Amino acid sequence: MSYRRTGLSALAVGILALLCSRSLLAQANSTPEERTRWIALAPKLEADPLNDQLNKEAETAVKRLIEVKDIHVAICGAVFSDLGASKSKYSAQITRQYLLASAVFVIQNPDKASDAALANISAVRSVLKVYSAILQSKPKEHSKSLDELAKEQNAGTLESSIRKKCG
Repeated sequence: MSYRRTGLSALAVGILALLCSRSLLAQANSTPEERTRWIALAPKLEADPLNDQLNKEAETAVKRLIEVKDIHVAICGAVFSDLGASKSKYSAQITRQYLLASAVFVIQNPDKASDAALANISAVRSVLKVYSAILQSKPKEHSKSLDELAKEQNAGTLESSIRKKCG
């Protein structure tokens, strides 16, 4: 009888392990609903980057983007370090927007997902919208590195500058 219980226990553990592994595998890729939410979230943050609820959603989104296996974001070290150099009070929003906007570019342009420079150009444009919105409410929160990127955008040289930095 103890063999029978052991066998049943082993079978139950096996079934539980199979169900858990299926659940984990199901979570390895993003869902269509998640991708739709992320696409909608990026422009909302561009318009209202200081909104606490949107920032919580963005934080959750970026954590999930890091987990999923089906969306690959090519981070350009030079651009990322420029954004990190901002050292502003709102650097978390800036960095998060960069990651989210990069992912949104990949989702919306799967045929161009391998073009890291293009993804970074799109992400930086989104970041500059966030930065502009922050400055509208907090005009003293300037960042030297973001001001430089904004100048490049205004001069029409942002794309070539990022392509040069990102290769």
